[in-house]
Amino acid sequence: MLNFTSYKTESVMKKKYEQRNNERGNVLFLILIAVALFAALSYAVTQSTRSGSGTADKEKSLLSSSAMTQHPTALRTSLIRMVLSGVDVSDIVFDAPANFTSVSDLTEAVFHPTGGGAVYQQAPADIMSGTSQGTWFYNANWDIPLIGIDGPGGNDIIAFLPGITQVVCRSINEEFAINTTGCTMSDGVVPELNNAHNEANIRDNFDGATNDVFPVGDQQDIESIGCTAFHSQPSGCFRDASSNDEYVFYSVLLER
Repeated sequence: MLNFTSYKTESVMKKKYEQRNNERGNVLFLILIAVALFAALSYAVTQSTRSGSGTADKEKSLLSSSAMTQHPTALRTSLIRMVLSGVDVSDIVFDAPANFTSVSDLTEAVFHPTGGGAVYQQAPADIMSGTSQGTWFYNANWDIPLIGIDGPGGNDIIAFLPGITQVVCRSINEEFAINTTGCTMSDGVVPELNNAHNEANIRDNFDGATNDVFPVGDQQDIESIGCTAFHSQPSGCFRDASSNDEYVFYSVLLER
């Protein structure tokens, strides 16, 4: 005679066994999906980091170029404050702290607390083509066409950073939406500076240490060969073929 209680117990145990088998199957299925997703993710990361011009390098260059553009922005604020306080534009100097003894009036010094109170700094090495930090140059030897006055008296005060990498230079132009259509670009990506210009006028610091005289007359324009990529552009990056093919970032500090 069948024992009902025993039958019921066996039925319950059988159902629990079947449920556990189903659960094991579901867990195994989920584990297989997780493994497949992890493999796909690993492959994508590996592919992006293998390429020298891949996503990882591009993102790094964007971060580096963004950090670089913050320095001229801070200087622009300091210069405007100096001009509003009564300092004549032609008297502004960019002496490094080590050269403050050469400045006759410290209210005219951008990096002195009495003057502009800006922080003197060099560019980080990871955006430079070499292994050293980059040196900024500040002068009024150039004019950006269609910014401020064109012609005599229109020389803008501009910050230059020569020697940055091609990747960062290209990212800068993309960030500022600079149209390179028709430009001469020997490297295929960055417009060349008109080679008739004097490269020494880029690596010139406007400071009291060298007794600079504020330039007068019609200054040379920052322009590329075959196009107007930098017209109306307060910031951008060009390739200077006359100086070891350097890539140079520029940013206008004061429009004139």
